[in-house]
Amino acid sequence: MRKVEIAIVGAGIAGLSCARKLQQAGHEVIIVDKSRGLGGRLATRRLAGTHADHGVCYIKPKGDAFIQLIKELQAHQIIHPWTDGIHRCNQAGHLHPPAQRSTYYVAAQGATTIAKYLAQDIEVIHDQRVTSLTPIENAWQLQSKDATLELTASNVIIAIPAPQAVDLVQYIAGFDAACLNKLKAVEFSASITAIATYPASFQATAQQTPWQGIQYIDHRDLSWIGLDSSKQINPPKPTVIVQSSAKFADRYFEAEDRQSIGQKLLDRAAELAPWIAQPEELQVHRWRYAFATNPFDERFLEAHAHAPLYFCGDWCGGDRVEAAYLSGEALSQSII
Repeated sequence: MRKVEIAIVGAGIAGLSCARKLQQAGHEVIIVDKSRGLGGRLATRRLAGTHADHGVCYIKPKGDAFIQLIKELQAHQIIHPWTDGIHRCNQAGHLHPPAQRSTYYVAAQGATTIAKYLAQDIEVIHDQRVTSLTPIENAWQLQSKDATLELTASNVIIAIPAPQAVDLVQYIAGFDAACLNKLKAVEFSASITAIATYPASFQATAQQTPWQGIQYIDHRDLSWIGLDSSKQINPPKPTVIVQSSAKFADRYFEAEDRQSIGQKLLDRAAELAPWIAQPEELQVHRWRYAFATNPFDERFLEAHAHAPLYFCGDWCGGDRVEAAYLSGEALSQSII
């Protein structure tokens, strides 16, 4: 049984930002994540000859702490300015140019490169879903469903969506009821993402598109259309990301034929750009916990337990990537 000082469950941006600061301060940290990659919704899908960001669409910093990270990422040539405005579209299909101008940043090699940068020199155990958290003496024992993970930690940080955190801690004998109620109060909306590529012959048509990203306002089916290939330098072919509304996801989340659902999204997007309805390749991804619709109002949550146990994520104080980063930073500073 391996013993560590701090174990973090979840390699999204909250877990990574927290781990980075703790390790820089001299703490022993290890991250355990259920997936093969890093970043959570900082997700990049590798496609034939290209890639596309099917989670976070862009980064638009607001606060000073996140702006400092943006400057650091720019200095290492990981991100670059993408556009100075996002178009808006209403339920009636009326497209409006950006009302305000500000810089939106993206990663030319995919959003996952941001997570990889933050994870430098941090030990990450991949492909291990933590399903059991057991109190032992002054520590916690973490185990996976197949019991291949056996790890004990003096401190545990749960950096996953609140509903998943509830599943992990609700059956711990005598667990902090007030903390559990706060976790249960957090609510999320789902989203379905269509990831589409097009023949290189469509490149000229795509480049003539008068927008790079469209945010839909109160639309029945759509929340976002992005010309994702415009983030790349000399893209080999056009790629488009279409994200559903929460209402659309509620209707079709459990549908077995994902391809037809993805095509529905492309067909709706084609009302503004007809060529989008004719993909060369179409993949679909479902996000069960896309956006926190009822977030926790503080940067992190601490449970009253026999050993330190904390919770952080984008659902702490917001619902976006900046909230996730600030949540991890705030928790690390508290521990330090």
